[in-house]
Amino acid sequence: MRKLVLCSLIAFALCVNTSAAFGASAPDKAMEAANSWLALADKGDALATWNQAAAAFKAGIELKEWKKNLPKARQPLGDVITRKVSSSETTATLPGVPDGEYAIFRFQTGFAQKKEAVEALLLQKENDGVWRTIGYFIK
Repeated sequence: MRKLVLCSLIAFALCVNTSAAFGASAPDKAMEAANSWLALADKGDALATWNQAAAAFKAGIELKEWKKNLPKARQPLGDVITRKVSSSETTATLPGVPDGEYAIFRFQTGFAQKKEAVEALLLQKENDGVWRTIGYFIK
């Protein structure tokens, strides 16, 4: 059920008219966390991405499954050739999760085997003040 919620959040974030739904650009700390997490994903380091993920992410998928799913999603695409932020927003509310601080990033990404893709990364600022990934989607 949690996996569905996280996927739904990303789908929601991609489909909503951002000018009406979200607030200001995401803060620098959220961007740093997003870049750090993506760098680990680019290396195929499922354990490290898991360790840097939010509690909601970990509740949605077991580490064993994540170790299978990350390579399944990324390896067929090949190496990242280009990645550019196309949008970043913050919001306090998303469907299916408690209100909080969320940052949504969309990247135009070119992979070796897929020239044009959209990566979406959803982060949550957790109680300790650290931004952590709660959802990742490639389209």
